[in-house]
Amino acid sequence: MYLRTPKRYQAGHKRRHMFSTKWLWLWILTPLVLVGGWLVYEERETLGPPIRDAISEAVNSAGGGLATMVAPTALPTQDPSDRILRGDNAWEQGAIEQAVTEYQAAVSGAPNNFRVHYRLTYGLILQGQSEEALVAAENALTANPFESNAWAIRGLALSSNGRSAEAIASALQALSLDADNATAIAFLSEIYLAANQTAQAEERANQAIETDPENAEAYYARGLWNTLSNFDYVAAVEDFTMAHDLAPNLPQVLVRMAEANFGIASFEGTLPDLAVDQLEQVVESNPNNLDALFDLGYMQFQAYGDPEKAEDYLNRCLQVDPVNIDCLNYLATIKSFTDLESAAGLYQRIIDAGTDQPIHYLRAGRTYAMLNDCNSAIPLLRTGYGLEQEQESPDVDRMAAFQEYLSQCSAPFAPLTAQETDEGPLLIPLGEDG
Repeated sequence: MYLRTPKRYQAGHKRRHMFSTKWLWLWILTPLVLVGGWLVYEERETLGPPIRDAISEAVNSAGGGLATMVAPTALPTQDPSDRILRGDNAWEQGAIEQAVTEYQAAVSGAPNNFRVHYRLTYGLILQGQSEEALVAAENALTANPFESNAWAIRGLALSSNGRSAEAIASALQALSLDADNATAIAFLSEIYLAANQTAQAEERANQAIETDPENAEAYYARGLWNTLSNFDYVAAVEDFTMAHDLAPNLPQVLVRMAEANFGIASFEGTLPDLAVDQLEQVVESNPNNLDALFDLGYMQFQAYGDPEKAEDYLNRCLQVDPVNIDCLNYLATIKSFTDLESAAGLYQRIIDAGTDQPIHYLRAGRTYAMLNDCNSAIPLLRTGYGLEQEQESPDVDRMAAFQEYLSQCSAPFAPLTAQETDEGPLLIPLGEDG
């Protein structure tokens, strides 16, 4: 093959001119340069600073570019494996609070680690952190939307937030992915029980045990049903014992077992020493367990008549959760015997926390009435009276109690109106109420 090469260009003969344009540009440019240089020299005081600034700016810009070129690279995301390992160790040892702390620190670096998300959600539920648990549950579902347990734990988290219908739907979705998931069946039993659907709760608990006789959550679910619905504390202790043998690291099993043992002791008229020992085991490994702290406070006052120890446990509960209604309510009950003003303040904290339970308004209003503070008592009593009237089956004794304390304060037997809520209730003598 041959390459074709172009022919060289050959200039033809040119006609020479008398005046060549070859050096014309030099004759034009030279005078301009000389004149321009003279002008710059004459105006050097004026032109100097802007030029120096321009040069300085160019140098700084170049320096910044150089600095950017040699800037250190961003550090890589911290490896979460150490945190996860510490969390796993704590989880297996029953230190759920420590495990939750480790998993919370690790989870951002392990977005697709379903087990970490699952345990974090479960741990938050056990600690009573319902809102945080629901966020963690959604992250667990995002990590693996085809995992049956992701939908199951989400259902339990929804139930802990009082969203029963959504919780049931989520648990059923878990079973649609794996009909033999005993944990999902057990969680569904717990959800039904929280929704007061006791027959379904019993059925699902038994189904979970039949599906997997080695599943701790299954026995735990039936133990809950035996305690809260069947009121068979002996059967409940048997179920919780099985669950504890299978999963000794789960503190809520020991808490519910202690509550059942307390029920047995109360029925037999004996001191609940075993129950107290079990609860103290829980707070030893999980010092912020709200259920255990409340139960210990309750038992110390109710069974042992020791208000000092009771208040200590309840105050520890409130240090963890300042708006824990159970601990506020029972501490106020104890204070009602010794310090009415403190009791009133505690009841007021329950009201401020947003309770919608008539009994809390009754206790708060009654305490203020006993302190002869009807201005504070009346709005609470009338609001609670209205809430009681709205109940599906109003409590007759409670209605009578509201009327008694309203009568003491010469206030009408009527719910507080919206206008009175804005302007403050008027103290109307009972006889003028008609």
